[in-house]
Amino acid sequence: MKPAFHLKSGVPVFLETSHALPLVDVDVIVLRGGLLDPKGLGGLSRFTASMMRRGPRGTSSEVFDERLDALGATLSISVGHESMRVQGSVLTRNLGPFLSELGRVMVSPALRRRDFDWVRQASRAQLRALQDHDGALVGRAFRRALFRGHGYARPLSGTEESLERLTLAEVKAHHKRLIRAPHLLIGLAGDVRAEEAERLLGAAFSRVLDGATRRPPRRAAKMRQGIHAVLVDKPQRTQAQVQIGTLGLAVGHKDHPAMLVGNTAFGGTFTSRLMKEVRGERGWSYGAYSKLSTDRQREAWQMWTQPAAEQLLDCVALQLELYQDWLERGLSRAEVQGAKRYLIKSQPFDLETAGKRLEPKLQTAANNLPEDWFATYPKRLRAVNRARVNTAVREHLSATDLTVAVLATATPAMERSLRSLPGVRSLTVLPFDMV
Repeated sequence: MKPAFHLKSGVPVFLETSHALPLVDVDVIVLRGGLLDPKGLGGLSRFTASMMRRGPRGTSSEVFDERLDALGATLSISVGHESMRVQGSVLTRNLGPFLSELGRVMVSPALRRRDFDWVRQASRAQLRALQDHDGALVGRAFRRALFRGHGYARPLSGTEESLERLTLAEVKAHHKRLIRAPHLLIGLAGDVRAEEAERLLGAAFSRVLDGATRRPPRRAAKMRQGIHAVLVDKPQRTQAQVQIGTLGLAVGHKDHPAMLVGNTAFGGTFTSRLMKEVRGERGWSYGAYSKLSTDRQREAWQMWTQPAAEQLLDCVALQLELYQDWLERGLSRAEVQGAKRYLIKSQPFDLETAGKRLEPKLQTAANNLPEDWFATYPKRLRAVNRARVNTAVREHLSATDLTVAVLATATPAMERSLRSLPGVRSLTVLPFDMV
C-alpha cells in the first residue's frame, strides 16, 4: 500500500480519514526493537522507551503529562523484539500542539539523570512484581526454552542484572540508534486532512536523524530434538500454569490462512476442540486455548491451561495427546468449516474504525508484505479446505519437537512423572525467582 506522502526526511506517512468523530489517532512504528539490545544489556530498548515517555528536553515529566491532559491526548510507547510502537490519540483541534510534543519526545527526549533513576527503580519493581504473576513467569520460562540461543528468547524487560549494568550514556546512545528517519513509519487515522498532516508532521519531525542502523544478523531459531520440559518451582501452588508449544510461522507466510483456520478450530475459541476436551469434558481448567503468533522471524505456536495441582500431570498428558491427534488425524470437515465461518464473520470488526483500517497499511509497510496481502486475505481464507489445513499444520508444526513449561510446586513424584512422559528428553527445574 502506497503512503499518502513522504516527509522531506523520507519518512512515509499513511492516512485513513474519517470525519465521524473529532479525534485523531497517531501511530509511529520504529522498525527496530529489543533485538537491537547489546549483549548483556537486555531490556535497553524498553528502558529507553520508558525514558522517552518521561518527556522532551526542557519539560519535566509532570508538566509533560499535564500538557497531554490539557490537549485531551494520550500517549504510550511499547517495545517488541522487532519494533517499537508509539501510539496516541488527540482531539482534532489540538492535533498541531500534540504532534509538536510527539516530535520532541521522539527526536529530543530529555533523558535526564533523575528520570534514569526513576525508570530503573520502576523497572526493578516491575521485575519483582513479575514473581507474583504465575502466567507471566511460565511464559518467560517457555520462551527462554523454546527460542534457546535466539534473540526471541531474551525477555524484553531485561533482568535485574542487566538493569544494573545500564548507564545513562548507553541509553542516550541507544536512542540515537533507534530513532532515525529510515526506521520510521507514521500513520494518522480519523478527522485529519493530508495537507494539514503533511505540514504538521514536517515541522514535528524536521530534526530526525538520517542513516539507518544495521539490523542484528538474522539467525533462524531451531528446535531441539524431542520434548524438553521446564518446571518452574513455586511454593504453595494449588493451581498450576502450563504452556506447551513449538515453532510456528513468520509473518506473511503463504500458509498463514490455512494455519489460522487450523489453530482456530483446535484451540482458538471457546468452542474449539482443546476447550471442549479440557474444560467441557473434564473440567480440569477454566481456560484452554492455543495461539499462532507471527513476527518477522518464526514465532511460537503455543497452547496453555491452568489446571489444579492434582490434575496437572493428567492435563499435560491430555494436551500432548490432543496435539498428536491433531497432527496425525487432522480436523474434521465440520471443524474446518466452523472455524472459517467464525473468522470470516469476525473480519468486519477488524475494520470498523479508522484506526483499525489504518493498521493493514502500517503492517504491510512494516513487514514488506505484498500490497494486496490484507485485501485478498478474506478470499484466500474462503479458499482454504480441509486437506490444505491439515497438510499445512503437519508441515509447519513439529510432531516430536516441543517445549513444555510448567509452573507448580515441585515434588520428586512430579519430576519423575514429567520425565516419564513419552518423548521427554530433558527436564530443567528452576526456582521461580530465577526465571
